[in-house]
Amino acid sequence: MLFEFKENKMIVASRWPLLEKVFLRFGMPVAVVDLESTGGNLYEDRVTEVALVKFEQGRVVRHEWLVNPQKPIPQFVVGLTGISDGMVADAPVFAEIAGELFSVLKGCVLVAHNSRFDYTFLKHEFHRVGIGFSSPVLCSVQLSRCLYPQFYKHSLDSIIERLGIVVEDRHRAMADVSALCDYLEYSLSEHGVEAWIRQCFRLMNPKPLPAALPERLREQLYGLPDGMGVLACFDGGGKVNYIGTFERVYSEVSALLDSGKAPFDWCNTEEVRFFPALGSLHAYKIKAELVGRYHSGCYVSAKNLLKTFTTVRFEKGSDGMLNAKTAALKNGVTDNPPTGLFANKKAARRALSSWAETYGLCPAAAGILSDGYTEDEPCPVYVSDRCDKACVRSDEQVLAFAHKLPVLDWGKMHEVEITETDPLTGEKVVLHGMGGALEMDDGLWYFDKDLPDAFKAKFKTDRKNIKEIG
Repeated sequence: MLFEFKENKMIVASRWPLLEKVFLRFGMPVAVVDLESTGGNLYEDRVTEVALVKFEQGRVVRHEWLVNPQKPIPQFVVGLTGISDGMVADAPVFAEIAGELFSVLKGCVLVAHNSRFDYTFLKHEFHRVGIGFSSPVLCSVQLSRCLYPQFYKHSLDSIIERLGIVVEDRHRAMADVSALCDYLEYSLSEHGVEAWIRQCFRLMNPKPLPAALPERLREQLYGLPDGMGVLACFDGGGKVNYIGTFERVYSEVSALLDSGKAPFDWCNTEEVRFFPALGSLHAYKIKAELVGRYHSGCYVSAKNLLKTFTTVRFEKGSDGMLNAKTAALKNGVTDNPPTGLFANKKAARRALSSWAETYGLCPAAAGILSDGYTEDEPCPVYVSDRCDKACVRSDEQVLAFAHKLPVLDWGKMHEVEITETDPLTGEKVVLHGMGGALEMDDGLWYFDKDLPDAFKAKFKTDRKNIKEIG
């Protein structure tokens, strides 16, 4: 028996009996969702309609809202969806439905056709109103590709045409949700429960959390947003056992737990706290602050451990002059930023020789003569008639030009000021970097072996927000 939809009312007799039963196997409610929006830009466009059918404990409930996007709807979109500015003029803005929608979706597996669109739009709309949202997600486009590889097209239009699904108001959210449920019901009946469920769990991204996790921890992890920031884990005594940075915290943590490669000891974790960041470098700064606050070491990945970086330190020699010494850089907070940053000691020595020649520094006095020279040999700079008595003022010049030592292959990016901005809220933070390290608010400097990659990514993708200093 088919049913009639009524606004936000429980559906008593469902036309999707197989889905009702199989979704019980997911171990959590399932929400089949569709959104309509003012366009396809994930950052600039806004939601105009939300519809979902929620399967929970054998019950099926529908919810739908028109949403005022607070911006004009392009005529092309009006022609596609039928949703006009006039229709949404008196509709609530997203902030007014956010609380109710969040309570409906919290703890659900989200199913959507081209889920990247719907999931990202939901995350962004919630983020704008200060709510962190995340969910396990199943993309029914990917499911269709796996179940029906013989077909080239897997858009909802193609599936509707292929199966002869009757749809009124195509491209209205609830009509599309109903069509999607019809398709899921059909594919389930054709492929059988076990094969269908197996593909669903394989394709979910983000992943659901493992059932073996303690309930106290599952609830907290499901409450994480799926954004950038720092995760800190605490044991029963309040001691930190993990601090790490993430770009999409729920997605990354759930994937690590699913693969059995959890970065933290979840058996001894009683509490997790998330500290949101405005960008990747801001996340490292927050991480350093937390390490200092809790007097804790932090988790270091195997990849991080394998990385090696060398810097230069100038120390007083037996002759009282500053001498260059190469030293391995370690993660942590120091009084000063690195003086140059190099992949290895050989690269550092090579750069020192070039640097001394460029700035007229005495390599003998600075202790950076090329390998093979001994103290009793005449200075090669003097012998080549290029000596300008630099050794007399060597210390002053070393200190004056030390900041010019290369930082990997970054060219002139020895010292930079980088602005990171939340693209949805406009909130900004300005960060000061030098030698591959970040300056903290107390004037100390933080280096992490993963930081150089974060800096370099900024140089490649965000040059307009980088200011060279000096």
